[in-house]
Amino acid sequence: MNFFSALSSKKPRWKKEVKPVDTFLKDPKPSDLVIAIMGATGAGKSTFINTLLGEQVAPVGHNLNSYTSHVQAYIYNDPQFPNNRIVMVDTPGFDDTVLSDREILRRIGVWLAQSYDAHMKMAGVIYLYDISAKRWQGSTARNFEVFEKLCGQAAARKVVLVTTMWEQVDKAVGEKRERELKAEYWKGMIKHGSAVHRGNLDQMAAQDTVDFLLAKEAMYPLQIQKELGEINRALQDTEAVRFLSDALQELLKSREETTPILRSAAEDPAATQRALENDNQIRSVLEEISTRGRLEIPQKLLRLFGRDHN
Repeated sequence: MNFFSALSSKKPRWKKEVKPVDTFLKDPKPSDLVIAIMGATGAGKSTFINTLLGEQVAPVGHNLNSYTSHVQAYIYNDPQFPNNRIVMVDTPGFDDTVLSDREILRRIGVWLAQSYDAHMKMAGVIYLYDISAKRWQGSTARNFEVFEKLCGQAAARKVVLVTTMWEQVDKAVGEKRERELKAEYWKGMIKHGSAVHRGNLDQMAAQDTVDFLLAKEAMYPLQIQKELGEINRALQDTEAVRFLSDALQELLKSREETTPILRSAAEDPAATQRALENDNQIRSVLEEISTRGRLEIPQKLLRLFGRDHN
């Protein structure tokens, strides 16, 4: 028995990550073509699916709080592919208001691993970005890099980066932001074959984006599918989760260094407010890291922010 045969004979490690809250397609078929919809909370993922299907099937949130907390699959029948079901997968946003980024990766990862195990074909990924967002924040950059790791370079040509919410921004401003995205933040994905589309609030535009992916002959698994389903890595050892862990550690270190400086200027109301915001961000990072369960965090810092469970 060779090395890869030995790996395949073992129980898939990703199955240990499955929880009762996870839902999967009840009747997966090898002929199914999967298109995952990803992006930040409020980018319009559920709206895209409803627009594509021409009916209200995916619940939509109307404020800054996330609405989609589970991975949900919806069947789309494309007349150009009569022998296939197009499985549109709605996913939680990477900056979910309730779930940690690691938990979101777990939910997306196990769903994609299960689809890979069922021999469903990965037709592509549609990543939605709100063009009305005023700036590319640190958390936005981190989450997009996690997305890049989840997809992998080889599958980048099966990704469409779609800008949404054009109706909420001046056209000239939106076009300037679009140029910045292409030239700076998305250039890596574009270099490896990702396309950029504008998302409009009509069914034809949504269908054009889906058909663009379906027209590409190659059906290539995402990086996280290969890691979980083929190489049989544990979720915590995947490229996406390892990158997220490293990024959180760097963020924690930066915030930890800033804390004493801000607290020393307590007489300044503005500094006091910044210190409070900094403390809240550290608590958020500690909460995120605690889901990993194996990262080294100074006990002094845990006690300072109420995270010491010893």
